[in-house]
Amino acid sequence: MGSGNAGASNVTSEMGWKYGVITAVCDILKAFLPVKLIIILLPNTNQQFELMAITGMGAILGHIYPFFINFKGGKGIASYLGMLLAIDIKIGLIAIILLCLITIITDYVAIGSIFLYLAVPIVIISSGNYSIIVIICSLILLIVGMIKHVINIQRIMNGKETGLRSVIYKNKE
Repeated sequence: MGSGNAGASNVTSEMGWKYGVITAVCDILKAFLPVKLIIILLPNTNQQFELMAITGMGAILGHIYPFFINFKGGKGIASYLGMLLAIDIKIGLIAIILLCLITIITDYVAIGSIFLYLAVPIVIISSGNYSIIVIICSLILLIVGMIKHVINIQRIMNGKETGLRSVIYKNKE
């Protein structure tokens, strides 16, 4: 249906807020739970942050390219938020707020999503506090995220992308 993606944005657009929220929570948990397990199971490891980044990246890529539905999943933003929430609740909440603000201001979830994919590696690299493994994970997610959003960028430029406001009015439930 709709864009053909299995993510929360498309589910909300096509089936309404109730199903969209359920899908978003499940997508968030896909990355949140495995990353939290790293924290719980390996609390004193020297490379805990690297393991969290690799685990989160794996969960996000698994969401984007699930083998059981012919590698056609969502665009990974809810799972990315889940990873960030598991790593640091404050960072995750800031990411959610920024995603929501940019989406509301621009009227496009895709622009908020692209901003998040760009912002994380910029913050990681500019801080100078993270290993090359964490940087590479963030850059891989940036590249994949940009590739997944090319169609959205084209639709925005052609005036064909569904905006947040139209989804709100379409799905008042």
